[in-house]
Amino acid sequence: MGSTVAETDQRLISFGLPSIPESVPVARFHVRAALGFHELGEYASNAEIVTSELVTNAIQHVHGDGTETVVVTLVRSWNLETVTVIVRDSSPEGPVMREPSADSERGRGLRVVEALSAYWGWHPEDGGKAVLAILAKAAGA
Repeated sequence: MGSTVAETDQRLISFGLPSIPESVPVARFHVRAALGFHELGEYASNAEIVTSELVTNAIQHVHGDGTETVVVTLVRSWNLETVTVIVRDSSPEGPVMREPSADSERGRGLRVVEALSAYWGWHPEDGGKAVLAILAKAAGA
């Protein structure tokens, strides 16, 4: 008899994109489409914003010429009350929360991720890192 863990794949979608700015809207599109397909549209707006911020950060920190890839994975939790956005890249440097100046146009991405997530964090992986954000179902949804 097989294990239920082995029989259940909670990934909704996983895809790789080149580390170029044009990949950000493509990532948002695929995340929104996957959530719609799996009837999880209540997560779409926040997931799009979080994906955009995490992919943008990954592209900025890969230090490549666009030949590196950024991998986006969307996972539904075992209890079906959360969706996790995971962005993997080849940079070993972890994300750093910054205090941007009032007139700065940059440096707020992780604050946005933190505000929209029940939890966010990162961990090193072979050849890079994974940054994740867990999105909880909105109250009353």
